[in-house]
Amino acid sequence: MTARWSVLAGSVAGGAHARAGVSGQDAYAVREVDGVLLLVVADGAGGRRCAAAGASLVVTLATQVLVALVRDRPPGTAVAWSALLDAARDQLLRRFRRAARALARAAGGFRPEDLATTVTVVVAHPPWVGVLAVGDGVVVVRTGGGDLALLAAPPDAAGRPPGATALLPTARAVADTRRLVARLPDLTGLAVCTDGLDSLLVEYDGTRPSRPGAAAFGQLFALAEAADPDPTALTRLLCGRRVGALTDDDRTLVLAVPR
Repeated sequence: MTARWSVLAGSVAGGAHARAGVSGQDAYAVREVDGVLLLVVADGAGGRRCAAAGASLVVTLATQVLVALVRDRPPGTAVAWSALLDAARDQLLRRFRRAARALARAAGGFRPEDLATTVTVVVAHPPWVGVLAVGDGVVVVRTGGGDLALLAAPPDAAGRPPGATALLPTARAVADTRRLVARLPDLTGLAVCTDGLDSLLVEYDGTRPSRPGAAAFGQLFALAEAADPDPTALTRLLCGRRVGALTDDDRTLVLAVPR
């Protein structure tokens, strides 16, 4: 099956960054290659001096790596999808570490770790969806009947000391990379977001992420399914006072529905 996609994306700086007059530290990219959809979202680590540059760098590199891997022929089996994600992980981690070291040497005055960032990658070619994630990004899928599921959930809210999130280019990124392959014949929607929207879009069972918020995603996917989607609708929503009152973090969300 070859799907064509309707995609909406929005990214706004959190309150602290906006008040300081600086841009956010999130980045994202959307690419479609012969019906294969690539969604990449990154969240630069707060407090790192080059976090925004790190997020932008990993998004660029992940897009380059995945485009090269899927261009000839998308995988057709779970084993092939797993192999593709393994190759993408190895290439991306290697290229990011190399680029971070090169930038640190060229600019001087900072370390590769100052580019620290999370990254969440979704590769979709119905009925297959692959996820590769380092850090606390969130991936939600919608299937027939409007059922929602978390393919990549944020870590438990309890028991997480500061700095516990895995980040590129640290050594923990290799061990803590999450990889998942799902076969979803009735896929009707995809959503990827940074952890700035976690508390708004994910319901918790105590301290554990349990399921996506059905009401919120029903409204969000409706924006992407409109006959003539407004490309600014998602950004305006994320900039709104209602959302801003609930989270002070940078917030990035990408929605995709097959046409």
